[in-house]
Amino acid sequence: MHTSALPAVVPVLLIGFLSLLTPALTPRTVQFGVRVPAERAGDPVVAAARRTYRGGIGAVTVVAALVGLFVGSVGAATAGALLVELVGSVAVYLVARSQVAAAKQDGRWFEGRTQITVADTALRTRPEPFPWLWALPAVAVTVGTAVVGAIRYPHLPDRLVSHYDAGGHPTSYTAKTFVSAFGLVGVQMGITVLIVTLTWVTARGKAALDAQDPHAAERHRRFVAAMARCLLVLAAAADLSMFFAALAMWNVTGSTGFFPVLLIAPIAVATVVLVVVAVRVGQGGSRLRIAGEAAGAGAGAGAGAGDGRGDGSRAGAVNRDDDRYWKLGLLYYNHEDPAVFVPKRFGIGWTINFARPSGAGLIVGLLLIPIALPLILGSH
Repeated sequence: MHTSALPAVVPVLLIGFLSLLTPALTPRTVQFGVRVPAERAGDPVVAAARRTYRGGIGAVTVVAALVGLFVGSVGAATAGALLVELVGSVAVYLVARSQVAAAKQDGRWFEGRTQITVADTALRTRPEPFPWLWALPAVAVTVGTAVVGAIRYPHLPDRLVSHYDAGGHPTSYTAKTFVSAFGLVGVQMGITVLIVTLTWVTARGKAALDAQDPHAAERHRRFVAAMARCLLVLAAAADLSMFFAALAMWNVTGSTGFFPVLLIAPIAVATVVLVVVAVRVGQGGSRLRIAGEAAGAGAGAGAGAGDGRGDGSRAGAVNRDDDRYWKLGLLYYNHEDPAVFVPKRFGIGWTINFARPSGAGLIVGLLLIPIALPLILGSH
């Protein structure tokens, strides 16, 4: 066992904890990525799949933590532990999913049921107002960083620190240029634009409304509002981390022993807030309580589409069985759907319609960001 195992073990424990929570955050009509009627959420097979999943995630997390504790080097321990946790978690999910899918097929859970697609036109004509004020902190941090950089630039040495190790000690340098000195400001601008844009697009994206829930539209509105605010806070936190990194590069902070804490703390706090809110609201607002819900009050989910009757909450109606568009319950691929972003089936937030070229292009662009950053900063 090595003494610096925390960088390997902490992420593993966090991922394991979030994985255990995930099934409880999804709507009743989606169990391990499988579309089911709401009343089947309590089926013995579903309960058994949940037990299988919990036991499997627990075992995988223990094995991954042991890898993090006993593999020789810190880098190898972290990579090995995360690989075991991620691959193992997906494998456990697929086992649980196969149990539910087999029971659904054998039991013909959708046979004789009226299948509909539910929509609420008000989500388009009167969407939830976007919380632009919550984007101001990210903008303010970015502008403030640029101002500090402009004041500091004439006094910078000819060589700037471009990389620090985990202890906050400089390991590489780059020549002083406008691009190298203000590269982190460019990163802040990119983070702000990217997160604000994605938040705005997803907030006005496709809503997965439940045909068996008359309050589905209201849940969706509250979910979108909560998640948008959390994501904008995350953007400000990431920009604040870049601000501290810029101060270290510009030699404003002096001793860098506390540098790793400053770099990680804002994002860590914002991530905790995001997780807490996600657990509170559930995917699509599935865990929210709506006023008057017990008495059946509240606005309906909207008009049904696909069966021509326009009643999404009538007895016997269920969501259309659309499993064929979800590969392994995780990847959405539907040429007939113009939406680029759709709500996840297993997890919180949105995923991409991989059948849309713009969705595939976005994935490529996001993957290129880690490659582009070193080039922008001009590390030598």
